Amino acid sequence: MTGLSLDIKSEDIYEWEIKLGKTYRNWSDEEKIVFLTSMASKNISVLDSYVSDMQLGDLAQAPFGQKILELQEMGFRTIMINNFKYVGISDRASKEAKEVILFHPSGLLYYATSTQVGLSLGRDTDIKRSELYLQVSALKEGATKEVFELLNKGSGIDYSDGTIFRSYSGIKNQDIKILLDSCEFVEQWHKERSISLLNEADVYQQVNGKIIQTSDAEEDTKQMDKINQFPEDIKAYLGYSNQKQR
Repeated sequence: MTGLSLDIKSEDIYEWEIKLGKTYRNWSDEEKIVFLTSMASKNISVLDSYVSDMQLGDLAQAPFGQKILELQEMGFRTIMINNFKYVGISDRASKEAKEVILFHPSGLLYYATSTQVGLSLGRDTDIKRSELYLQVSALKEGATKEVFELLNKGSGIDYSDGTIFRSYSGIKNQDIKILLDSCEFVEQWHKERSISLLNEADVYQQVNGKIIQTSDAEEDTKQMDKINQFPEDIKAYLGYSNQKQR
């Protein structure tokens, strides 16, 4: 993994020399800090990718990691990464996996879990399950037939105020981009919506050699434990601010 570096060009230095009215050699430490802060703010996506690379490790080069990195390039922010082991459904007993939760500032929530052929996470790791959740308030001018078809494919709710809530399983990144480019999104989610951020280990457990499903109450608690770790602004947008249960 390469180190983090900022993309600073000679014209950036020149622009700030004009702004400050003096050459770089005469800048104070405080002025250099202001300049670096400005450059860093233009490179947030670089920082996001660097941190994701650290969090995903070898998975950054796997199909699973590549899908996540593509979403980050589209503006999604990783808000949670967890490790878990499959309990045994679909012949994946004890196999290592990751779950990732991302949020786009426009208001889209994305959840994914990984799967792999071997017992350990590796280059062959792929997406096992993915879910996209969003609430649309309107379509942008010039929206194409594609976006209408996408909105009709999703599951969800049509609210009385004209907004719609949609969820998608296994949606392709290019379709997510179409939705981002074509839709306007609400300022806060309607409280009547259903999302699932649970991996197999959250839903099933082995007891005395048998696989049993956890109760609805346990699943609700596990989901809220995750949501309560989200940044406060995202919790508020999703309608979970100061909320203890779904």
